[in-house]
Amino acid sequence: MWRALTIFLLLYGSFASCAFGQQSNPRLDAIKKYILEKDYPEVFGTQNYKTRIEGVIDVDVENDGSKEVVILYFPHYRQSAPIVIYRIDSDMKVTRVPEGLAPGPLQKLSGDYLDSHTLGQAVDMEVPSGKTTPETVMQIMIKNGMNGFVIYDSFYHVDHRTGSPSIIDMRGVKLPTKTHDCESFEFSRVKQIAVGPLREDASKNYLTAWVGDEIYVYLIRGVSNMGMFDKQLWVIKAPQGFKGFEKGQGLTYKTEKETAVLTLK
Repeated sequence: MWRALTIFLLLYGSFASCAFGQQSNPRLDAIKKYILEKDYPEVFGTQNYKTRIEGVIDVDVENDGSKEVVILYFPHYRQSAPIVIYRIDSDMKVTRVPEGLAPGPLQKLSGDYLDSHTLGQAVDMEVPSGKTTPETVMQIMIKNGMNGFVIYDSFYHVDHRTGSPSIIDMRGVKLPTKTHDCESFEFSRVKQIAVGPLREDASKNYLTAWVGDEIYVYLIRGVSNMGMFDKQLWVIKAPQGFKGFEKGQGLTYKTEKETAVLTLK
């Protein structure tokens, strides 16, 4: 009982200090309940770490007419996505979109993250190109109790985390070594997320992530039956003197000299 109460208080504090503010929000309450009771992040065995939430945005990021909740985590494990999207229906039923996002280049190990391999609950494996699809591989692995997947061009990381499937699609991202495993690298740290229309396109919402001196811009058009995004990605240099996005103002950002709305041009 005390363990459950401690986890609740840690999670509540994380949410209360982020984008929703201090007032009660039924959608936020529904997500808290879902995480606590059904899908606590990054659980291997019985170990629950304090959830570290660095940003929350309640917005229509899938451009389907319904709002989703986008959460920026500071993960504990280096095979976990920092950006996760939750859906909430009219009855306040919550589901997590299986695919999460890990924008940015792969980085040398910093020592800031745990590794699921050291727990004996993960494996990196090669799958012959052209022989099968990621969806087929994941379906087979899920039947064998594996729920965590990171897809690279030349191999898959799969792990035995609890909860519903978690997918990260890193195809097209350059590997820092020639070995087909994730032993020597980790994902980039995301400084900030924001969602809103671009200066040149007010008709759609774009999800952006500030990583290093670059901004990763995603247009999400939908989600497959397996839970993978139909998405398009642009990577642009952050404007000179970039100070970050203005809270609650979409893709409006500040620099040392001006306030403007993000553009791909």
